Amino acid sequence: MTVSVIIPSYNGSRHIRQAILSALHQQRPPEEILVCDDNSTDGTLDICRQYEGRLSIYKNPNGPSGFVNGWNNAIARASTDYVSILHQDDTLAPDFLRIGMAALERHPGIRHLFSTCRYIDDESRPFSCSYTERTPDESGIRLTGAEYVRYYQMLGHPHIHRCPGVITHRSIFDQCRYEAGAGHIADDDFFYRVGMYTDIIGILQPLASFRIHKDSATGSLQDAELSRKLMEDYIYQCRQWMGHPFMNDAAYSYFVRNAHKYIRRSIGYGIKQRSIDSIVRAIRQWKALKVITWQTSSG
Repeated sequence: MTVSVIIPSYNGSRHIRQAILSALHQQRPPEEILVCDDNSTDGTLDICRQYEGRLSIYKNPNGPSGFVNGWNNAIARASTDYVSILHQDDTLAPDFLRIGMAALERHPGIRHLFSTCRYIDDESRPFSCSYTERTPDESGIRLTGAEYVRYYQMLGHPHIHRCPGVITHRSIFDQCRYEAGAGHIADDDFFYRVGMYTDIIGILQPLASFRIHKDSATGSLQDAELSRKLMEDYIYQCRQWMGHPFMNDAAYSYFVRNAHKYIRRSIGYGIKQRSIDSIVRAIRQWKALKVITWQTSSG
């Protein structure tokens, strides 16, 4: 069993060295470390080239293509059995691949694994954990796809895990890609769908660190803009899963509740900013959601 750590990058010079070093210092080294750069204009590639010979670098001359396309482009260039995406501003614990790959070897046929994570700030100081319970050993817990959806929706802060600390078999990406249409929750969207194709192993130990900072794709947005995007993203989920047999009523209602939450927030920001366009956009989305939920209940 072989594994690649892939690092999609775009103007990540502030933190990418830490991401690279965390991949290089794995107790169980990956067979491949690949930086897939989306045509950075800062010093990102200069930092990456300092490690040439220990990793491979690909530059997309047509970038920037967006963070979701950056993930998919990097996945497509991996050459191993399993792939672990590491964001340019996140890090992996030294024992992540050792524990994760050993768990996958104990569970042949499982094609997706996650570990919980720590949240760190701009200066790499930990301040929280995605999930505080721990498995008694390193073997992990086995979840069906439906169980995984509910774990991801209902447990953790705000989820039981985030994108760093995940290992996925390459064959999954032939059936289930990261979708740009899912917007700022494209990672969540992928995790919801992957359970249709495999059971999942969960390691309830924080073996990765997820950085919260103002320059991230989400952190750089103003509150009103983020609420608008999340409003649209959760309505996308409502449309996608409308009447789908994989998503039960409780799981589907999670998307509906979040869509309503961000519609209300968007209306509130529109009133506060005296933006008629924002209010009208949110009301249109609310009406669209009413149609979706009516069709779901009628079906």
